[in-house]
Amino acid sequence: MYHPMQAAVYVTHRQVPGWDFQARHAAALEQLIPNLSVRICRDAASFLAALPEAELAIVWRFRQEWLAQAPKLRLLVTPAAGRDYFSMVPPAAVELAYGRFHGIIMGETVVGMLLAMCRGILPAADRQTHSAWPRTELAPRMTRLRGSHVVILGCGHIGSHIARLLQPFGARLTGVRRSPAPPPVFFGDDDRIATVADLDRILPTADHLVLCLPGAAGTDRLIDQRRLALLPPTATLCNVGRGNALDEEALIDALRGNRLAGASLDVFHEEPLPLPSPLRTCPNLWLMPHASAIAPDYLDLFVAELGERWQAKEFHLARERT
Repeated sequence: MYHPMQAAVYVTHRQVPGWDFQARHAAALEQLIPNLSVRICRDAASFLAALPEAELAIVWRFRQEWLAQAPKLRLLVTPAAGRDYFSMVPPAAVELAYGRFHGIIMGETVVGMLLAMCRGILPAADRQTHSAWPRTELAPRMTRLRGSHVVILGCGHIGSHIARLLQPFGARLTGVRRSPAPPPVFFGDDDRIATVADLDRILPTADHLVLCLPGAAGTDRLIDQRRLALLPPTATLCNVGRGNALDEEALIDALRGNRLAGASLDVFHEEPLPLPSPLRTCPNLWLMPHASAIAPDYLDLFVAELGERWQAKEFHLARERT
């Protein structure tokens, strides 16, 4: 007798409704994956109770000791993009998978950041508190996104989506990766893919630097004081990857010394960002609370992507079950 495949889902979030798995997500996943039975768990205890029968588990994070409760587990999935969400070491039979859809949402955030800095929207909002009509202050710093050079450091799944959304604005795009790769099909004649080895040569030509790097030892303070100094003083910086990639003290010095036009940060070395952090009072610096991927349809996108990857037999379990 063929038994349904059991899935245990422990994806809850008290602060962000879009990150809270609901019955409609379970129903959609059961439609996309044949013979799947989804059990939604609202706490760790109910998740552990469901694990003994689960072949598929979907969770934000997974503890090493939980593996002892999961003898049938074959596929462990997190909606998150960051590899740091799974710090445990799985047995050979358990495959790990991460979300790849985030760029669809985060691309809009980055375009918003860049436009708000270029067009003076964020600086104007700051200056309303001390200037009744700050036109004279804003005029010299207002530029156009069209015709600018945007360097995307970390041009993987997320970076490529950011580039796709920037392309219609007429910006020249350079995607920087660890290793050479063909450019995306939508890149124009003036756009290119480069490697980190080219970074020092590219930074002096950047009007905007976008960081979407993963949190890993190899990315620690990749953008440090020396590399920030390579950027033109008219350049802006956005970080939506992980906070470890940027030297925050060096950024503060650059902004206070007018050696950088502005920066928008969504991620930080320490999260939540401490109230006494000097980042909070730094001029021409705008902060978000690690929120660049928030959207009402976050988990809808995740479920649709997981279904597509299952139907494409990307996972070992999908190949075994069909």
